[in-house]
Amino acid sequence: MRTPAPVLLAVFVTGCSSQATLAVYSQPTGAYLTEVGSGTPFGIAPQLVVYPKAGVQSNPDGPGCYRVRGIEARWVSGARTALNPIRICGSATGTYNITLARDSFSPDLDKDLQFALQVEAARAQQQQAQAASDAALISAYSAIQQTAPVRCTARQVGETVQTVCR
Repeated sequence: MRTPAPVLLAVFVTGCSSQATLAVYSQPTGAYLTEVGSGTPFGIAPQLVVYPKAGVQSNPDGPGCYRVRGIEARWVSGARTALNPIRICGSATGTYNITLARDSFSPDLDKDLQFALQVEAARAQQQQAQAASDAALISAYSAIQQTAPVRCTARQVGETVQTVCR
């Protein structure tokens, strides 16, 4: 079985940060992501993986580049691909994107595409639920804002401050 070279996009975003954030995608969506070597699970792609700045800086790999432990993607069909190590170039902090692509010659691509559709449908439902929840919170906040304001006055009487609110 031939393992394709995954597509690696490293996009540097400026800003003050104490970590590097790697947004890991799979093509097709829905691969199960684990850390190479340790087997630490990251979940179903897409996922955010965070590396502390000190850990990134301790693994230099050429001018302006750093190495971090690789990531393996495994699809429901059993197809796998990995990138190990991963090179982050530009800064030890910032946001980067990586896409691990499935070998199209591996068997059962249809299973992986079907699962990708299910993952996308579930994420769309989560987004709709979050939007409804956000709308309800905004409505409740607006109702609170429409109540009469509380007005308080304070005055000093000797060594005591008396506050009266209406």
